[in-house]
Amino acid sequence: MWILRWPVVLVLLVLVAGSLLPAVATTTAHLNLPPIASYSPALAALDELGAQSSWLEAGLWFGAALFFLIAAIRLIRRTQGFWLWLLGFACYGGRWAVTQQSQGGLVATVQSLSAESLQPENLTAESAPVQVGLLTFHLVIGLIILIIDAADRAYWDRNGR
Repeated sequence: MWILRWPVVLVLLVLVAGSLLPAVATTTAHLNLPPIASYSPALAALDELGAQSSWLEAGLWFGAALFFLIAAIRLIRRTQGFWLWLLGFACYGGRWAVTQQSQGGLVATVQSLSAESLQPENLTAESAPVQVGLLTFHLVIGLIILIIDAADRAYWDRNGR
């Protein structure tokens, strides 16, 4: 399972960065610190996202980043990383659910998926198909982590560890 382990660890580290950046942007916006765009103009969109986000969202992003990081470390050490990934996914999914409440709720978001919404000109970072696709991507990563953990457990059981 080593061929799956390291790509998944790298993906988890990307998920850590993807959760940590908006959390830091929200924190800098609410604490009136210098905006992230002053350090890197390419990240100017994060300042807008940070200004629109709440402390609850920042906390859930920080939680997701922390749990994804610990899950990556546990995968490297060949211990059970699935449960920490699950906690990170709960934080990430919880943040998504909180943001969907202002847009009509979860059911309305899922019901808004249609063939027209999947057209390339309709896809943006805030569009429902992209958001649902990101959640699906997180779930696929979790399934792979579960498979890696099962292979590790079988190895430990075979070798009496």
